[in-house]
Amino acid sequence: MTGGDEASWTQVWEQLQVLFWLYAGHLGQRLSPLNVASMLALCLALWLIWRPAKGFLPWLFPARVYRNPSFWLDLKLYLLNWVIGLFITLNYVAIATGTAVAIASLLGTAPPSPEARTPLLSALIVFLAADVTLYWYHRLHHDRPVLWSIHALHHSAEEMSPITAFRHHPLYSILGVLFFAVLVGLAQGLAVSLITGSVDVATIAGTNLFGAILNLGTANLRHSHIWLRYPNWLEHILISPAQHQAHHSVEPRHYNRNYGEVLAIWDWMFGTLYITKADEVIRFGLGDAEGAPVPQRHPTFRAAMIEPIARARRVLLKLGPGPEK
Repeated sequence: MTGGDEASWTQVWEQLQVLFWLYAGHLGQRLSPLNVASMLALCLALWLIWRPAKGFLPWLFPARVYRNPSFWLDLKLYLLNWVIGLFITLNYVAIATGTAVAIASLLGTAPPSPEARTPLLSALIVFLAADVTLYWYHRLHHDRPVLWSIHALHHSAEEMSPITAFRHHPLYSILGVLFFAVLVGLAQGLAVSLITGSVDVATIAGTNLFGAILNLGTANLRHSHIWLRYPNWLEHILISPAQHQAHHSVEPRHYNRNYGEVLAIWDWMFGTLYITKADEVIRFGLGDAEGAPVPQRHPTFRAAMIEPIARARRVLLKLGPGPEK
């Protein structure tokens, strides 16, 4: 290993330590002081612009959301997944970066031109590779019945709050981060190798970390009752909080739409984009083919732990799941 490689991996290790202690000390990235402060500042600005009839705190924390059993289940799942995440939070960056470096080193080719070696281009390629992989990873959880059996727990939330982002079965959290990290690493390694022909460990790791903290203010609003949409042209490029809320809707027009994490261009490119409207009323939860809400499958923590596994087992045995979407 050369001195340059050792220096790059030292940088990666330092970045991973920062990420770990940020996670451990602040109950996860989304509830870090910077994320919460950014969200509160954005919400205050929206409240001042929109001037709703309610005061700021009742508008931001409505009783119908935060006294709902759905929120309390979210909270329990959040705490469980925080404990799990405390031990696996480094895996995404570490595994994705290591896989990318291995693939790029194995398939490394001469770059098409000297300009292609710029760190900015490499960072852009790494980011795009990760984002398109996340699009397909998310889409597969809706298209494949056995994966949907596990992912449906996330969509069964009947009210949305920022911690609904953590409403996942532990199996999804543990296997998902490992599997997705490998896919991202493969995509990033291939992209870097075939397009730039150079491997910069620190650039790959740094870009993965950048992706983990992108959208400070709006990330928490994606799972919330606050309807924040972008202009139509921008919703063709970036996924707005409103677009992700539509993704959680029981309305048939919203089914299988807006899988993107950061960029909407993948939904646009692959025919799954839904552009929101200013006056839409969203009902969250699981619905049938006609859009009628189905009975809550996960009313308790115990049900949330057992039902997804039992449903996945029925799918594998070809007994079939229900028609919920």
